[in-house]
Order: sequence, then structure tokens, then C-alpha cells
Amino acid sequence: MVRIFLSIAMFILVSCSSGHEPDALSVAVAQEPPSADLMVGASVSGRNILAGNVYERLLAYSDGKIVPVLASSYTLSDDGRDLSISIREDVLFHDGSRFDVHDAVLSLNRWMDSYAAASRAAGGARFAEEDGRAVIHSDSSLALFPMMLSSSPQCAVMLPSECIEDLQPGEIISSSVPGTGPYRIGRWNEGERIRLEPNDDYRGEKPEIGTIDYFFVKDPSIRRLGLESGQYDFIDMVLSDDIPGLEADSGIRLLEGSETGSIAIVFNKKEGISTDQGFRRAVALAVDREALMRACYGEHGYSIHSDYMEHPWSVDPSLDAYGSMDLAESARYLRESGYSGETVRILVSNLTDLDKIAVALAQSLEEAGIRTRITVLDWAAFLEKRRDESAWDIYVSALSRVMLPLDKLYLSPSSPGGLEDSECLGLIAAVGEAGSMEEARELWEKAQIRLWEYVPAIVPGHYSTVYASSAELLGVDLSDGFHFRNAYIGNGSR
Repeated sequence: MVRIFLSIAMFILVSCSSGHEPDALSVAVAQEPPSADLMVGASVSGRNILAGNVYERLLAYSDGKIVPVLASSYTLSDDGRDLSISIREDVLFHDGSRFDVHDAVLSLNRWMDSYAAASRAAGGARFAEEDGRAVIHSDSSLALFPMMLSSSPQCAVMLPSECIEDLQPGEIISSSVPGTGPYRIGRWNEGERIRLEPNDDYRGEKPEIGTIDYFFVKDPSIRRLGLESGQYDFIDMVLSDDIPGLEADSGIRLLEGSETGSIAIVFNKKEGISTDQGFRRAVALAVDREALMRACYGEHGYSIHSDYMEHPWSVDPSLDAYGSMDLAESARYLRESGYSGETVRILVSNLTDLDKIAVALAQSLEEAGIRTRITVLDWAAFLEKRRDESAWDIYVSALSRVMLPLDKLYLSPSSPGGLEDSECLGLIAAVGEAGSMEEARELWEKAQIRLWEYVPAIVPGHYSTVYASSAELLGVDLSDGFHFRNAYIGNGSR
């Protein structure tokens, strides 16, 4: 009995110590991916955990450049209407089968069926196999296609053809399938964690970090306490209130990127009071944007401007006529809208204190004479409720940074409460049809100015996600979420 007790005690001590295997990592994340399907069930958490680790793309966006990954090269014709991609010949899926152009073509076409911006840009064209390459010919410009392939929210990851050829359009792959990345999914305990294990047959340089456990920890306080105790090596979505305490801990390193996303107050343009443009303008002019951002982020990690996009698409926010608080003008638009005291229903998730923004929004609106009711749900329930356009008038959400304006959720007519203004849609479509990135940026400026007039959504500010790690964890890549391909555990030198 004594021997058993001592064994149990030693197990508890080892389990609770801050030590870990030198090539293992323990990560606490706020969200569990809804699925492993990064094309149809796309999510920020899924991209952070699986994209680049388990599943790879033909092209990737890195340091401001588009670089080949599973492609060996790509060429775009002078008129921008023909794109040809050569496929690497040394790539194996995790099950040992060889990745080839047939897999690439089926994966690319499934991605296009899932990603409306790419489908629109291609004008109905699809990829086909020609002379051992994946090729697409379009009547419209494909100048933005390489960037779409490298960075779209519906990840253009490569999957085995036999896993996708019989799927119906929009059908989500219910279980994980083999990828080509340096890690494979070793275990997925729903509601608890995903374990990634090394792919010993990976063709390229293998990461120094071997096993990675991503634990799903919704409560930011529990994530922080787990980091401080040594249970976790890295945590995401650090709250502003926790920053001073973490800064004072010599064993912890705070990590902050550039603007990584925006807060969006999105109007329902299909049903209810928010279909009235004057009402939307009244709301925009009633909002105290600084108060909204401070409610969630405190004094850290955000900037105030109403631009829908981040660099390199930024437009001078002073051109937004409804981008700053003006209660007198708000009252005028409210009267002209015919608002007669209806309760405006605000939908929000409790993820990372977003509900605090909804409370600050409701306070601004109540002070302007607009009655409100807030519905706060967990993330999964929020996504489900948002699909029901009869159930809300405004939703509040955080939207991660995207590479193209066409990727903005609320700029699509098919999104919840979708955009229906023909002029706005025409300008956004023109961005996708531009012959070059320079022309696309010029067109986006015109689109942004028109959108500010139409007010499909309010962007009170942009956030910079703050992460925290053990001081011994080095080399974390924060260029697009967080990734550990080049990370290692050490004392500052390899």
C-alpha cells in the first residue's frame, strides 16, 4: 500500500511540474475547430492548428511574398487569364500515397466551389490537368488568384482525391484525412484537445518541436493560470487585464503582432429595422468607438479607425462621413428612418470578452434613444443563431485579418444579413477582376468609400492579438496567427 501511495504521489508531482520533454509543446487555445475540413468548415482555430502543420497549400504567403510549397512553380499569362501550376513530385500523404496533379486539380476545384470569391474571379472556369500541370483558363483576370490560393480563409489545402471526389458541394469532411505536412493528427478528443505528432516521412526540414498538444480552454483566466503554473507553454488571446501581471513574470514572454483583425458591428440588410440605410447611419453616428474597443481590450492591443481592411489595402479613414460620433446627426437620421421604438436585437458570442463590446454598444444606442436587447451565446451557438436572419438585427464579431477584400465575410451577399447593394457589389467584383494588384488597390479605395456611405457594417477599430509563452519557447511565427514550424525550446540560443 505504501509503495502504491508513493507511486501515485510521484505521478502527481511529475504531472504538475513545469518540466516537459524538450521536443514537446503544450498550447492552450480559446476555440476548438468545428472540423478538420479547412475548405468548408474554415475557422481561425482550424487554420492556426492544422494549416501548414497537417495540411499544406500549393502556395503560401510569407514576408510579403507568394512562395511555392506543394507547387514547384507557377506562371500567369501576360493578360492574366491563364494560370499554370507545376506540382512537386516528391510529396507523400501521411498514408504513404503520392501527391499528384490529379489530387491537386480535385482539391483546387473543391476549394473554388467552397470559396465564392475565387469562383467569381474565375468566371465559372475550373482547373484541369494539362501536360502534368494544374491549369485554369478564364475569360476574366486571374491576377489575384495566386494570393487567394496562398491566403484565403477557405484554405486551398491539398487532399487525396479519393477522399473528396464523391463529396457533394458544400459537404464537410466529418473526420480527418491524410495531409502532407510535417505533423499528422495523432488524437482528437472532442472538447478537450488535438494532439499533433511528427510526420517522420516529411520531405523537408522537420520542426524541432515534436508533439504538440492544443488544449481547448475557453476561459482566459484558466489559460493564464496554466501558463503561469507551467501547465502550458503557449496561450492565445491574452486579455488586456492580464497583461501587467504577465509582464512582471520573468518566466513569461508576451508576444504581439501587428493588426491581426477587426471588430465588426454587422447589420442585417435582409430583414428588420437594419435594412434602412438611415437607421444604419444613425447607429454609426451614435457609437462611441473608443468606448467599445476599451470595453474589450482595456488600454492595450487595438487601434481606432473605421477602415474595413488592413495594410496593404488601407484607405484614409477620414473619408468616412459616418466614422465618428455625432449625436445630433444621429438623431436626425433616426427620425428620418421612421424608427418608432422597436427593440434592436444584438447577437454576440461570449468569446474573448466580445459580449463587453455588445454591452458598450447597447449603452451608446440606449443613450441615443434606441431600445436594445442583447443575446449572448457561446461561439458555436452564435454561429448557428447568426444563420437565422429573423432572429437578430445586429451582430458583433471579431474578424481575423484577411488578404483580400473579397474575403470579408459581411461583403458577400450570401453571408448572414448579406450585402445587397448593387453598386457596392459591383465595385467589390471589380477588385477581383483587376489586371494587377495596383489596379485592385485603386478600385478597393472606391469600393471602401461607397461602403462607408452604405454602412453595411461598422468597424470601430482593429485589434492586435496578444499571446504569451514560456520564456524558454523561442522562434514562434506570428505572421498569420501563430505557428511553431521554426520554434524550439531553449535558453535563447540553439
